Amino acid sequence: MLQPKQCFLLLFAWAIMAGGAMAQSVSSLESKAEKLFRTRQYEEAIGIYQQAVEKGSENPKTFYGLGMSYFSLADVNQRVKGAESLQKALDLDAGRFPKWTYLNLAKLYHLNEQIPQAEKALAAYEQVMDRRDPKAVQEVQAFKKALKNAKKYIGKPRKIAVHDFGFQVNSEHVEYNPVVSADEAIIAYTVLHPDEKGREMVEQIMMTTKDGMGNWKHPEKVEIETNARFNVGTAGISPDGEQMLIYMGGASNTGDIYEVLRTESGWTKPKAMNMVNTSRFHETTLSITSDGKTIYFASDRPGGYGGMDIWKVEKGQNGKWGQPKNLGPEINSPANEDAPFIHPDNITLFFTSDGHETMGGNDIFRSVLRGKEWTKPENMGYPINTPADDSYFTLIADGSKGYFSSNRKGGQGLQDIYYFDMPEQEANIPLTMLKGKIVGEDGKPIKTSIKMVNRKTQESVDFVYDPNPNTGNFLIILPPGQNYDMIIESEGFMPYTINVNIPNQTYFYELYQMIQLKSIKQFGVLVGQEVSVKNKFYDVEQEVNSMIDQKLFKESQLVQNDSLDMYEMMDLIVASEDEVAMDYLLDLAFKVKPVDLINFDQETEKMEVAKRRYFFDESTTEHLERKVVDGQEIFTLPTLSVTEESKKQKAQKAQPKVLQSTFEASLLNKQHQVFFQVGSSEMEDKYKPELQSLLEDLMKYEDLGIEISGHASQDGDAATNEKLSNERAIEVLNFFNHKGVVRRRIKAKGYGVIQDEQVSKEQARRVDIRLVDLKTYEN
Repeated sequence: MLQPKQCFLLLFAWAIMAGGAMAQSVSSLESKAEKLFRTRQYEEAIGIYQQAVEKGSENPKTFYGLGMSYFSLADVNQRVKGAESLQKALDLDAGRFPKWTYLNLAKLYHLNEQIPQAEKALAAYEQVMDRRDPKAVQEVQAFKKALKNAKKYIGKPRKIAVHDFGFQVNSEHVEYNPVVSADEAIIAYTVLHPDEKGREMVEQIMMTTKDGMGNWKHPEKVEIETNARFNVGTAGISPDGEQMLIYMGGASNTGDIYEVLRTESGWTKPKAMNMVNTSRFHETTLSITSDGKTIYFASDRPGGYGGMDIWKVEKGQNGKWGQPKNLGPEINSPANEDAPFIHPDNITLFFTSDGHETMGGNDIFRSVLRGKEWTKPENMGYPINTPADDSYFTLIADGSKGYFSSNRKGGQGLQDIYYFDMPEQEANIPLTMLKGKIVGEDGKPIKTSIKMVNRKTQESVDFVYDPNPNTGNFLIILPPGQNYDMIIESEGFMPYTINVNIPNQTYFYELYQMIQLKSIKQFGVLVGQEVSVKNKFYDVEQEVNSMIDQKLFKESQLVQNDSLDMYEMMDLIVASEDEVAMDYLLDLAFKVKPVDLINFDQETEKMEVAKRRYFFDESTTEHLERKVVDGQEIFTLPTLSVTEESKKQKAQKAQPKVLQSTFEASLLNKQHQVFFQVGSSEMEDKYKPELQSLLEDLMKYEDLGIEISGHASQDGDAATNEKLSNERAIEVLNFFNHKGVVRRRIKAKGYGVIQDEQVSKEQARRVDIRLVDLKTYEN
């Protein structure tokens, strides 16, 4: 039996040998992984490096090799995993690795949407980089801009849910460039996969259609007769899905656009689109307007602004295609623009670019044709765009759903097909700019806040700006063909709701709106409010002559022509809480046609006029409307539907009708008087039976009202008599009001002293009461 001392020595020796064996094992793994890394066998290297880490390696080179192996993979899901290892390698021994390791780390953080970490890594790279290298400096500056854009867009995402198309389309391979028929019944796309022998990658067009239940069928290959050496990919599709535009190219061919037609036996032989193709240069994607008269395409031909550019070619009146024209520097940048898609409205262009205000890699942009000029390209924002490559966007005809491809993290493979339902404020539809003003009875502005809700979707509208307290002017940007509730809270008034219908215009429109509020008082007591609304629609091409600052006029013309992105400008200003900039922008928006220059008194066909009076004793909780806006509960007066009320008013003017009352006309002859003692406003009980008789008539007929007129004798001073006449009228008013007759049906006023000398003082101390027809009564 071994002694305790011998056991201890044996265990100690075993521990030393085991530790040496483990150290040798880790060292061996690191050596093997490094060889694989050097020979660019990154996936194999990752597995060995991970084994070394799991066995306890703390070697900075191991973490560097593991991080760079992940960095070198094409799959973003795998690639972003390298950030943790690279970060640890730099934390352990930063001086041991190339300076650009910090830059690679920043790129991984950027891809993983960890923007603050990416900025920190990029800042570290700037400290050690060679600033004498102009390419390095240029790359850093471009990366900084991308990070800034990514922070802005990711920090304020669009209200959009992006969906993976699913396993029936997406795979471990590359799927991209979806093209969709106008009715969304057909989708074709390109898949890049290994050939049958696994030696090289080839492109193939796939197509899926919907079954009778509206579900997508299993995709099938689109067989195109072509040279076996050519790759074939999607480039566009006709609205009906019967004509497809394809890209064909190979090792000995720069790549051109062809047309194929669907027949009963399959697709026709490709026909070259010679109006856009060149023999020496590269044409990749193409989109045709719904009228068939203009083609937009991407090419790297001479005459562009750098890399791939967007071009167009138009069909003349003779039916022949003209010469291609570059869309110019507003669309094309020194970088690459590709994948144009012109929406069926023929004025909205979507395209892909790695220039402009990209958040990194390729982003999808939108621009609208205003007259002959394109608006500044607008980044479609996050989560449509990400720091990864997002490309090949297409929108179905009604603007409700978009499709695109992306290699973002979370996908099935390298690049996948995605789709999303387009919110109305993001949809590809012409906008209406609502310029309004809210004033009181005296014409002066009232402090107000506004919320806008789509009646159909119950979603709040972005970019709603409260009226300027100094001018009363407010600005709201809306898509057309929708019905909205404006929930308005004005100081000194109950919350009220105005319903506004935006017409289905086909281009940019301006709606001018004047809202005037009046208090309804009886004897100095606020009993209700009147809301008056006038809407006037204008074509933005009309001119208004006004004396304005020349600089502001030029800038306001940019707004009018939509050359300035109002969404983007307002978004930035609100985010920065720059009140001066916001006031200037709102002022700028009103410069071309200020609300004050609009003649609301002259009614036209394009003008809507509506008015409604609300009495607070009818505005109990059961009468108020409950609105929920972004989780906030607001009770407002019943909605004033401007369009409906305006139509009623115009119809009444066009065809006046005799208003039929439900009661006997003889009731209007009923008149009663209540007399009061000297200096008193207390009604004696003997008059109440007469008033009860009137009350019964009022309760029986809803279109009857009651007029109450208070008077006083010439005794005493004018102020006292005025007060007495009011108090006496109020006494009678309260009798009816407390018994259920609402203020809307009571017309009451104190008239002070009766000047007729033939009327005795006893007769002058009275209240006159009579029934009136509410349909014909004028205040």
